[in-house]
Amino acid sequence: MAERRRQVTKRPNEILDNVFTGHSEAVLNGSETAKRYLLNYLEKNNSIPNAVKFFIYDLLAEDAYQAKDIGLCRQAVEQAEEYLPHARAESNRQLDEYLPKIRFVERGISIMVDAGEYQAAIAFCDKAIEIGLGKAYAAKKATIERML
Repeated sequence: MAERRRQVTKRPNEILDNVFTGHSEAVLNGSETAKRYLLNYLEKNNSIPNAVKFFIYDLLAEDAYQAKDIGLCRQAVEQAEEYLPHARAESNRQLDEYLPKIRFVERGISIMVDAGEYQAAIAFCDKAIEIGLGKAYAAKKATIERML
């Protein structure tokens, strides 16, 4: 009887490293290419840990915004927000290192303000403040509140 090969399973941090490496290479060819890389990665890998999905959707929010795909950007922002608690629980060290680069709240604020959804934009400012992104988001919140 032939021996069955054990399926190699990667740890979440190894998967995340692969995503970051592949995305860094793809982004050199533009945000559209980087967007396609992330979408393909999500489509082809059906067992991505939820914590890793946060990082993928965060990167996708930026790439979609830069590619002027606002519908996809909005979806990615929503997904990143949904998976953020998983990243905090399962990949806290990576999240702490990544925190200064988080994109989804800024993109969420931008698309909500552009759509006239000021309360939603304020909620993203609150989310940014809650996760420790700094005083700049308190100032953005005050600016948006003046628009009401």
